[in-house]
Amino acid sequence: MKHPKYKETQTLYWFVALFALISILIVCATYFQWGTKPIPSWSYAIPLLVVNILPILILYNMTITIDTEMARVQFGIGWLKREIPIRDLDLTTAEIVHLPWYVGIGYRFNMRGTFFNTRPGPALFIKTKNRNTEFFVGTKHGKEIIALLEKMQEQANLKA
Repeated sequence: MKHPKYKETQTLYWFVALFALISILIVCATYFQWGTKPIPSWSYAIPLLVVNILPILILYNMTITIDTEMARVQFGIGWLKREIPIRDLDLTTAEIVHLPWYVGIGYRFNMRGTFFNTRPGPALFIKTKNRNTEFFVGTKHGKEIIALLEKMQEQANLKA
């Protein structure tokens, strides 16, 4: 990856705290044998912990990165990501949309396409030139990103 022209990281603190608390409860319930039917051994608790820690690794933050060639968005350690070459973005379709609270957070599907978001509110929506995919991310800095992408596309056209 080249030196980024734009980088924004949004952390899901409440999500990490929730799953960390659940992990602590699993450990305590196993160690102290809480409840009328306690977790019998660590061989049961460890798979529960792994299943509980995986969402943290996958979704603990969202990073939007734009360099001279690619627009990227990824969650956590990078298993969920989207990379689109800047030259393939159709900036005439760029718009700021408002995501209501009920659309949820994370890697989501809706009528407009697949989007990445960490909170309700403003999002940037840009279709690709072939209309097969989109760069759809939750961000408060959509106008800045559009301006940067327009500038970068103009520079690329001047070089060509």
